[in-house]
Order: sequence, then C-alpha cells, then structure tokens
Amino acid sequence: MAGGPVRLISAGRLEFLAADAATGERLGRVGLGPRGDGTAEIGYWVDPRARGRGVATDAVRAACRWAFATQGLELIEWRAEVGNVGSRRVAERAGFLIEGTLRKRLRRHRGVRVDAWVGSLLKEEMP
Repeated sequence: MAGGPVRLISAGRLEFLAADAATGERLGRVGLGPRGDGTAEIGYWVDPRARGRGVATDAVRAACRWAFATQGLELIEWRAEVGNVGSRRVAERAGFLIEGTLRKRLRRHRGVRVDAWVGSLLKEEMP
C-alpha cells in the first residue's frame, strides 16, 4: 500500500490511503476503528476504476499487518450488508473467517436496519 502516512481521525479512527506506487493515484482507503479492548473494526472502499485488481485485498492485508504489529490488537472484525459480495470476497481473500449473519445489525439510509455479514481475523491467522 503506497501513499502517505497513517492519519489519526477523530475518536482514534485510523485511516490509510491506498495509492498506485508508480503514479501516486489514489485508489482507495482502509479505516480501522480501535475499540480499546484489543479489537478493532475494519472498513474499506476502492475507486470503481481500480476494482478487480487486488487493490482492496492488498490494502486490507497491509493495514491489518500494521495494526497487529503496532497497535496491540488481537482481533479485527469486518461487517458488511448481506449481499455485498465484493466486500465479502475482499475480506475472505485477506484472511477473514466469515462467522455468520447478524440480524438487523446495520443501519442504512433513513434509519432502515439491514442484516450484516460478520467476520474476523485473529493476529495469529494473519497471512
């Protein structure tokens, strides 16, 4: 994952920029929300023009590797709305184990609740 240094965002959220190493073009972002108990939640976004090239998987792996090595984390959790197959594929390729479905766990636009897939990656499972 190329780009600038880690940025500390409000309330301790860590944001990473994924950029093309040759051109510096911004390709996506990965965010980690530490919970203070040795765990964090991860989220990511990739520019649609960069999808299908492994950018998200590489960026998620790099962010997790860094977080496990420097932040004292034992577990990183991933959640996505049921049906977000692209996000699930990235999580699985990055090493996350999909644990199940949480009913009405995410809140979408206008407060509508939807089911969420949940997965986790343990420090000792880091590929």
